[in-house]
Amino acid sequence: MLNIYKFLFIILFLPQFLLSQDIPTTPIKLLAKESQQQQAIAKPTEQTNTDDLTQNIEDQIDSENKLVDDVINNINNESYLTTLPEKNYYDNEILFLTNRINANNLQKNTLAVKRDELRVEFLKEKATYEDTLKNIILGKQEFRNKKYFEEILKNNIKQIQNFKLDDYASLYESESKNSSVNKVSADLVDNYIELYNQKHTQLFVLQYLYSNIQKFRASNFFIDEFNLKYLIDKIDNVKGISFISSLTSYHLNFSIGELIIALLIILFFRLINRYLIVIITNFISKLLIKDKNHNLEENILFHLKDAINSPVIYSLYLFSIQLSMFILVKDQTFINSVMPWINTIYMALLTWAIYAILDNSISIYAQNLLEKYQNVRKEMIVFILKIIKVVLILVVVLFLFTQLGIDVKAIAASLGVGGIAIALAAKDTLANFFASLNIMTDNSFSQGDWIRTNDFEGTVVDIRMRTTRIRTFDNAMITVPNSQIANAHIMNWSKRKIGRRIKMSIGVTYESKMEDIVNLKNDIHDMLLNHPKIATNKTINISKTKAFEAIKREDLDGIKNTLLVFVDEYSSSSIDILVYCFSKSPVWEEWLIAKEEVMVEISKLVEKNNCAFAYPAQTIFLKNDNETKEKIED
Repeated sequence: MLNIYKFLFIILFLPQFLLSQDIPTTPIKLLAKESQQQQAIAKPTEQTNTDDLTQNIEDQIDSENKLVDDVINNINNESYLTTLPEKNYYDNEILFLTNRINANNLQKNTLAVKRDELRVEFLKEKATYEDTLKNIILGKQEFRNKKYFEEILKNNIKQIQNFKLDDYASLYESESKNSSVNKVSADLVDNYIELYNQKHTQLFVLQYLYSNIQKFRASNFFIDEFNLKYLIDKIDNVKGISFISSLTSYHLNFSIGELIIALLIILFFRLINRYLIVIITNFISKLLIKDKNHNLEENILFHLKDAINSPVIYSLYLFSIQLSMFILVKDQTFINSVMPWINTIYMALLTWAIYAILDNSISIYAQNLLEKYQNVRKEMIVFILKIIKVVLILVVVLFLFTQLGIDVKAIAASLGVGGIAIALAAKDTLANFFASLNIMTDNSFSQGDWIRTNDFEGTVVDIRMRTTRIRTFDNAMITVPNSQIANAHIMNWSKRKIGRRIKMSIGVTYESKMEDIVNLKNDIHDMLLNHPKIATNKTINISKTKAFEAIKREDLDGIKNTLLVFVDEYSSSSIDILVYCFSKSPVWEEWLIAKEEVMVEISKLVEKNNCAFAYPAQTIFLKNDNETKEKIED
């Protein structure tokens, strides 16, 4: 009597229990293998009652609940990406079985062929099922739309249903009787049971996932439907438009309502472009601006708007096109093929905005940084920006590879294997790159310096990752590989703070008195010593220190203030006074001005001291022969 009550309880309340579960399907009817079947047959008939039935059904429901819970948990924590085997594992097994099927076909071993066909289908369905679970996780990471998940689940379900296991049912039943004596029959029975159970289990899980996508992927208002279906239906149902919509839907695969909504979306984002950029720039400027300087705030706002203007505009246009595509295009396969490229464009626009903000921020703060830290070099900042640019481009390329399903690890491995060949092919490029690092760290010259080597002379325009560009004084551009210039003898005229040499020799005639020449020399020395544009101990202040200096600071910084004025030489046509000094400014134009003033003052001092400038001259003495003869006769 108690068993009857239990049976009635199951009949009345089991449906409610099933409906209260999240699982939409009935319990799976799995097959047991031979050992389990024999144990069931060996049981007394009296014990196969409603107690066993109740226990079996409850166990199945619990196992099903636990199965789908585990699948969803593994999807949410992304463990399937690491725990499930790679597809290559199944490909190798399938290849082996395919070869064995071909061999058995040649030998007319039909039973062995059927056995292996079941096993091949088992491996194919298992590999596809695991790929589906992995693709669900990857789709979540890539923010795919709901239709993407529905499509991959439906494709997997369809593939499982396409294989007709019923074609093997009669063979399974007939070979079950011979499984105890025939090894091939036993393997066929086991393969049939495994495929049967796997097929039903996978269908159950996939159907559950299809009906409960929200359990592993939250609904996204923007990515999925944008909630515009209601408006589209309203437009299509307007009298006069409904007929045209039916024609366009049939011939062009989109309705008038969908077209109108797509155009409105594009127009909407076109209108908000202007205002959204202002809002974003104001928000970022509040994060960056700590100074209350109004001019600085306006400068930062200008540079920020210039930096993010184009990326934001293109991003909004792309987003409007994406939404319009979701509305107008019904081919989910096409959308799935286009989405990786759209996501990559988003990534590229983001990196563009980041680099532009970084570049403009440096343009705002770099000058203050250079003034505050004298050791910071302008070209080093530019060089770091170029490296960041290359890194960001590589990030975009790797993101594109990931979106397209290309195995980045395999590419990295192949690069590792072919690293030697790549290094040999790019040895010049690598040599130039490391030479540029040597130039940066050695500080032999900087951007804007006037340098001269055996091959060229000019002003350094910029130091790039592979080459250095030089502007010659006749306004030509020379591009030199960094490896060449790093190993060259470089004369840098710009590595000096104070002092550009003025050297001249003043020739005074021999008719001048030596006393006047010495006075002239002393006056020239006094004039140079007090001249405001000549570097002397009076016009520049060099602090002295008693501390040990490994490198003399004047020589390192380029400070020269030597002043020498001496009567130097009896030349062929003049007595020479050596004038050796340095202008305070190393700038060529200012050096010319100082040199001109010195020459004018020296001219005045020569006149003041009753001296005259000598010039190349020759005195010729003619001998009179008659006078000589008379002297001899006397």
